[in-house]
Amino acid sequence: AATGAELYVGHGTVWVNGDNGYIAMQVSGLEVLPGGGLTDSGMHLLIVEDDVGFVDEIKQVIEDLQVDVNCFFAKSRDEAYSAIDEKHLDYVILDLKIPTKNEALDEEPEHGLSVFTRSRSALPGVPILVLTGSSAENFIPIMLNEQQQVDIWSQGQTFGTVDFLKKIDFEKLPEKIQVVYQAIDSLSEVEVDRGTVALSLAEQRILRIFAKKFGGVFCKIIQLGGGLSGAKVLRVKVTDTSGALIHNAVAKIGSMAEIQDEARRFDIHVSRLRPEATPRKLATIEFGGGALAGVFYGLADGYDKSVLDVLQDAPQFSDKVVEAIKNTTRQWGEGVPSTRRNISEIRRRLLSDRTYEKLKGGYDLSFLRRMENREYQVRWPCVHGDLHVYNSLISDFDSAVLIDYGDVEYGPASLDPLTLELSLIFHPETILDASWPTIRQARLWGDLDAYLEDCPYEVYVRSCRRWAEEVSAGKREILVVAYSYLLRQLKYEDTNKELALALLDGVMKSFEKT
Repeated sequence: AATGAELYVGHGTVWVNGDNGYIAMQVSGLEVLPGGGLTDSGMHLLIVEDDVGFVDEIKQVIEDLQVDVNCFFAKSRDEAYSAIDEKHLDYVILDLKIPTKNEALDEEPEHGLSVFTRSRSALPGVPILVLTGSSAENFIPIMLNEQQQVDIWSQGQTFGTVDFLKKIDFEKLPEKIQVVYQAIDSLSEVEVDRGTVALSLAEQRILRIFAKKFGGVFCKIIQLGGGLSGAKVLRVKVTDTSGALIHNAVAKIGSMAEIQDEARRFDIHVSRLRPEATPRKLATIEFGGGALAGVFYGLADGYDKSVLDVLQDAPQFSDKVVEAIKNTTRQWGEGVPSTRRNISEIRRRLLSDRTYEKLKGGYDLSFLRRMENREYQVRWPCVHGDLHVYNSLISDFDSAVLIDYGDVEYGPASLDPLTLELSLIFHPETILDASWPTIRQARLWGDLDAYLEDCPYEVYVRSCRRWAEEVSAGKREILVVAYSYLLRQLKYEDTNKELALALLDGVMKSFEKT
């Protein structure tokens, strides 16, 4: 227990009240057998209840069940808010009639309803058991609108995401807690080999739920380059009891909003591509991971190299790799005519107005005033939108699939090839050293021969630029997209700002010649 923690002992159970809430631990003689604590084996339970006597009864239920439970207790609306915002939770037991603050005398059902709403918003994947009384009956229809029947923990049976229990039926509570505990505990049957990949408890939950859904017992995890957003992109290999591969998958784990948006983009845009050009969607896991959700895509065998891997191991094949990626996206651009758009509209595809205004205040970007309102000819098909050096997987150098679909939408045709080119410089895990491009070369970006002097990956850069020229409406589109991409690099803390500004200077010099 943490230093200074409070200890409560009763009926073979020690309740430790430390910084991470109450942890129930079973005691046998002088030996302490720790419960789930903050590992991924126990249940993480929030109990919102201001009646101390009723809390003691719930504690007694948990002690009698002898289960691994990490309990957080909240006696008011605001204390419950804090737990919801700060803790990983698997299950919430919520009394509606609570005060706004601890020791306040304003108990009303609407405060419990506020906690319900906060939980559904912040932790959409967490089921809630609502403790009801006659004064709360009016709120039940509102909460019923949030109810779904879902196989949350891949048990083969559905569970209500919103459930109700009248306090007079308290004897039914042990069964409800036991069912949830057993479902969560069974996830530990899936072994997760995460190697060096750091995984939160919520991320581990989602991976185990996915593996269990398909009968898997072993899950090997490899990070795919690290997301540039807060989401995590992983390769997931799931095997069964015999060691046979069930799924070779790519997973993206992020907020519920991110994952739902990506799944929508996949259904609308990515599914239009040739079947062999993109993985098939296997599952979307929206429950069981607290604040997080995950979407999983199946890969064929052999797609185990990123573009950066190829550049590092076999740069002589980089032109074939770029050609393979171009062919993968070809259907998006077929038959799409050019159109007239101003630069600000194109720039917004990569950088919001709000961030743009902040950058203007932080750098000498006087050239922007004469840029943003100009109009140029642009082709505007569907594009990947974030096709950096880790967002395509390669097989045999001549076959590619796209991954990570969070930015798939309509945009300038040259965005994907230019992102592929420039991410070689700006991705945090780039293999480039400081020898290329120099600041002088960056200012010559529009003069490809001068820019590529002593470039260790000349074939790759030329292939990307050639792809951009093939699909764009002209050179000015390429320059506008490069301008927008480089502006966006200025917002990231870990990018080389001097190099980005020098490349921007090179783009502006090229504008003067067109």
